[in-house]
Amino acid sequence: MPTCSPCADRSRHCIFPITQRTRGPGKSKQRLEALEARLAAIESGGALQQPANPPFDSEPEPLVTCPPLSAPISAGTTPHTIPFMGIPAFKRVPDRLALSRQEEYTKPLERVIFSPLVAEPSETFLLQQTIVELCTELPFLHIPHFVNQLQRPDTIHIPDAAWQGLLNAVIARAVSFKIHKSSAAEVTPYSWMFFRNAYAVLPELVLHGDSVGAAQAVMAMTLFMRQSADTRTTARLLSMAARMRCTAAPYAMPQAEGLPLSDEEESRRRLSLAAFVLDMEIAVNSGLPAAHAESDITGLANPPAGPALHDVVFHARVELAQIQHRVAAQLANPTRSELIALESDLEAWSLRVPLEIRPDWHYRADASATAEHMDVTVATLHMVYYNSLCMVCWALVRLVMDQVLKSGHPEATDCLALHDRTSHHRNVARATARAVIRTMLRFPIESFASLWTVISYPLAASIALLAVVCKEPDHPDAQTDVSLLGWFAQFLAKVVRDEGYDLERMRDGVFKFQMVASDAIAAALGSVMPVNPSLWPLTRASGETGKAMSVLMTCSSYVPMYLAQALIGNTPNRDTENTKKLTRIFEFGWGEGDYGPFAPDSLIPAAYGFSFRPSSAG
Repeated sequence: MPTCSPCADRSRHCIFPITQRTRGPGKSKQRLEALEARLAAIESGGALQQPANPPFDSEPEPLVTCPPLSAPISAGTTPHTIPFMGIPAFKRVPDRLALSRQEEYTKPLERVIFSPLVAEPSETFLLQQTIVELCTELPFLHIPHFVNQLQRPDTIHIPDAAWQGLLNAVIARAVSFKIHKSSAAEVTPYSWMFFRNAYAVLPELVLHGDSVGAAQAVMAMTLFMRQSADTRTTARLLSMAARMRCTAAPYAMPQAEGLPLSDEEESRRRLSLAAFVLDMEIAVNSGLPAAHAESDITGLANPPAGPALHDVVFHARVELAQIQHRVAAQLANPTRSELIALESDLEAWSLRVPLEIRPDWHYRADASATAEHMDVTVATLHMVYYNSLCMVCWALVRLVMDQVLKSGHPEATDCLALHDRTSHHRNVARATARAVIRTMLRFPIESFASLWTVISYPLAASIALLAVVCKEPDHPDAQTDVSLLGWFAQFLAKVVRDEGYDLERMRDGVFKFQMVASDAIAAALGSVMPVNPSLWPLTRASGETGKAMSVLMTCSSYVPMYLAQALIGNTPNRDTENTKKLTRIFEFGWGEGDYGPFAPDSLIPAAYGFSFRPSSAG
């Protein structure tokens, strides 16, 4: 007799060869015996719990029907592995694996309340006072309609998921905009509690969000998350809001000109334009594909250009976003002719902007700390334009440099021709980077949230100025560039000291940028040292490191904005690896998780419990 467990059907001959065991029963036999015991228990339980009136006249068909071992295999079929004949077909789920009763697991999902905090009249009053300010840059709400809803007596307890998501997300953003610098540590978690309430209804909105209100709720969550360092979640929420808006009214026709819009049509139009503008900003700055096509705002590209300043600015911002859509697409695979066309389009756009808010990157006078503050929306419009033009010109210079590198070592005459071909675009990139920093010095500091949404622009401009100074340290304007780097570093030091903003690491990094640029100029102007990037006296760095940084900053990197985004966010882009090389050169050290070294700890959602731990098996 074989020492394995006996066959279930003793009328069959054992299909296993008879072998003589030389040892006692091992673990394999013990496991088989345990399996047989469990299967016997399952069969006995099934026999005892047979229903009085079985729904079928015959036994359930086994999951796999095995032919007899002696049955011939027909032509064209593939032989299957012979299953172990001792395991019967499963007829019922074991008790320990049984689910709840059918009425339990077929019940609709209920909202998961992540936070017990419920809005009160004080929060709705705060919204009434700040809703215009919250919609100044990106007016995604039809404010009169929203305020009418807000003034209802039962507004806090309206059970609609879209309203609860919108209300809580906007409250969270209003609280964050009004945090006093002395109480940021206590009040910031308060705003995140409301955002957690809004996020709790997100699954419900995904399943049943067939209204413009649902898309508005997700857009409000996007705008709140935009104030954090989590750029990845911001992009995902925006993409979701864009799709929800489309599925809510996929065949909505443009309203005939001259006819008044209904509240829903006005809400849809404002949401569409605001989402398009923000999507183009993210696509250009991070390199992610845009969620919108330029045709998505056909018939909507004329927002109300009333006498109010903010209406005029938003109208210009929408037109600029249409050009940015092409900028984002061209940066992925640029061609010289199309980049030159984009440069012309951007310049033509600036000439159409009303004179009182027209951006001008041409140098006129040095910026100063006492310069008059600009309106937030105007300053943002200018920085978006300067950055777009800088990126296009940077891409043109990089494209020419790549062509030269691929052709081998150019002759001296080719080098002169190359310098002539790129000098104009290099000068424009330098001038627009300066204009960004000058604009930042006039940006009104209203809250950490409003500052953070634009901080990537001066940071990218600082990286661009560092690159051009390192490339041409003997340029006549190099010292002015170093002064601008120092001004931005002093600006960061001031907001850290006076406002208590968590920007110490960015401040120290920009100070190091200034120091390296100063060292490069000193080496170039020194009488005993040749003008050779490999001999720059970089702090804690050899001359070869300086040379490597010059190549990295001007040839290997795509655009400075990608480097800046990698330093402050958590979204990978085409320059993430170059950014990591840069941080090793400057000894910054990478941040925790996927966040860059300049991401403030106070702006990481996990600091407020907004994170998910990986589940452990078993």
